Amino acid sequence: MFISKNFLAAATIAASLIVPSAALANDRDILATTVPATACRPNSDSGDASVVISNGAYVFNGSATGTVTLYCPLPINANTISDLTNDNDISTYRVYYRDSDGIGGASEITTRLVYRDSAGLNGVGSTWSSNISNMTDNRTQFVNLNHSVGSNRLYSFLVTIQRTNTTQNPAFSGIDFAFPPIP
Repeated sequence: MFISKNFLAAATIAASLIVPSAALANDRDILATTVPATACRPNSDSGDASVVISNGAYVFNGSATGTVTLYCPLPINANTISDLTNDNDISTYRVYYRDSDGIGGASEITTRLVYRDSAGLNGVGSTWSSNISNMTDNRTQFVNLNHSVGSNRLYSFLVTIQRTNTTQNPAFSGIDFAFPPIP
């Protein structure tokens, strides 16, 4: 069976047009955005007393234990600067962190994208947990998240940093939107 080059080219272009946008990579405006830990803020005075910034990362202060919730602003919405589409999409984000006991329950970092609109606070996707990896050093983890960023919304990441005892030393350094490595 003979198939012409023109037919194959047309079929390839048509197939690329029907791929859903959620399968595409982060948009350019998203790629240019970072959320360093130093931009985050604990959600309470007691949380603020429990953590400090050390070398650009949130860590526990002295003998403090428990769970501290951080709100980390994501200064972007649907309005684009790189083009006129006004359609920013997030497909993945990368977390910089340390979970000092790996998959154990004595320390953990969690992240979740949230936004506030006129109806209140809304979560996007599921919560990511550092307890998926047994690695205990400073590291990064790519998190899949297919989301079309909306207008009239204020975005942030809801981050928790937790430790049950002072032998643990978890850290949260920030989030960016780099391309994940090709397997």
